[in-house]
Amino acid sequence: VVRNRGVRIPLIVTPLVVLVLLPALLVTGAEVVAEAGAVPEAEGGAFAGLEDQAADPDRTAADASPAARWGTFVLEVFLAPLYLLVPLVTATVIAADSFAGERERGTLEALLHTPSSDRELLAGKFLAAWVPAVSVSTVGFVVYAVLANLLTWGQLGAVWFPTPMWLLLALFVAPGIAALGLGLMVLASSRVRSLQAAHQVGSLVVLPIVVLLIAQITGVLLFEVALVTVMGAGIWLAAAATLLIGAGTLKRQRLAERL
Repeated sequence: VVRNRGVRIPLIVTPLVVLVLLPALLVTGAEVVAEAGAVPEAEGGAFAGLEDQAADPDRTAADASPAARWGTFVLEVFLAPLYLLVPLVTATVIAADSFAGERERGTLEALLHTPSSDRELLAGKFLAAWVPAVSVSTVGFVVYAVLANLLTWGQLGAVWFPTPMWLLLALFVAPGIAALGLGLMVLASSRVRSLQAAHQVGSLVVLPIVVLLIAQITGVLLFEVALVTVMGAGIWLAAAATLLIGAGTLKRQRLAERL
């Protein structure tokens, strides 16, 4: 991972764009948005309940300045689905390289001749992608939390982030979505012959995140504690099912036939 530029760059660029550049640009442009009258109101649609997310218990999002309400909305609600891209992209990029990359480098045959069992191979591939994905997303969450408080300190004057919903998102949902994404990618990359084909399959994994983002923007759903808890449980169940299927289908003979 460290030596492969094609894998290393996404691990740096994705967290930087999603967790640093996007929030900084969106929040620092709050005055422009406020002057244009495009600040979301804390009533109806996707903005219902924003008054309960204020940093100060004696101050609601509706009472805060338009710039403060915009910053709170962006950091707490709008960017929540995009955060899930960080562990997902990290896991899928590494997992795509797990078998297809080894096949292209000519190292898969040597791996198949090791005395490790099929399940040990799957566990090794899983941990080799899951641990970096969770590590990157956790470090990114800490950086995002510090940045969120710094960006809104001038308007709110208080440390308000992370919220309970974001803690669930970072500590419960993010590891689960990394497990689900890499489980699917390990299965895919064990069947395709090239790294390019594995990356093409991996690009489809991010579509559910795009759907969540669109749902947030259109007001179909709003990320909150109950929804994130249910979503996380569903993701972990799907990840467990994927890994069980992988453990049953990942066989040395099948991999050797595709060398």
